[in-house]
Amino acid sequence: MFPIKDDIPSKGFPTLTWFLIVVSVFIFIAQTPETVERWGFVPVRFWIGKDDINLLTYAFLHGNLAHLFGNMYYLYIFGDNVEDRLGKVGFLSLYASAAILGALFHALFHPHSHLPLVGASGAISGVLAAYMIMFPFARIYTLVLWWIYALPAYYYIGIWILFQYVYAIMGVETGVAWWAHIGGFLAGIPFGIIGRLMKGEDGDGGEIFEV
Repeated sequence: MFPIKDDIPSKGFPTLTWFLIVVSVFIFIAQTPETVERWGFVPVRFWIGKDDINLLTYAFLHGNLAHLFGNMYYLYIFGDNVEDRLGKVGFLSLYASAAILGALFHALFHPHSHLPLVGASGAISGVLAAYMIMFPFARIYTLVLWWIYALPAYYYIGIWILFQYVYAIMGVETGVAWWAHIGGFLAGIPFGIIGRLMKGEDGDGGEIFEV
């Protein structure tokens, strides 16, 4: 299921969302294998008291162009409304918290891994969790094979996180850090609840949705 857009317009320009996208792109252009080794998050180094700052820096590195595009595209689709609701400080706190908890979950379930963890998907999973809670009935226009469906956010994102959990407990080996996604998602839940309590004029998106 590939998201095309949602039905909630931004109230203002999502400065921080675009800042994170631009910074991630520039870092990807400049990164080298040495950069990934130094600033990626490596569980075995973390458990011996190293790589503390890497709990954040890994989220600005990516494995390849497709990895970068996928993460930044999801941030572009869902980040603006979350930034609108939480504000700049709240959004940045969400992004950092989700990145950190995502890395911790990865280290917890892969404690002996020497491979660097890279990518913003843990942080973006937190953004998705917050979005789902704040805008559960927002319509996500989604490409499924050759058709476009308007799916409610709680359904689209709920199915997404369910698959992450199933793949994680099954131990599906595809090079994807499933537990980092789950950790980031859990970090986003309290921010979503706070944002829900801050419900403004934008409401929850479409109260009636089409499937």
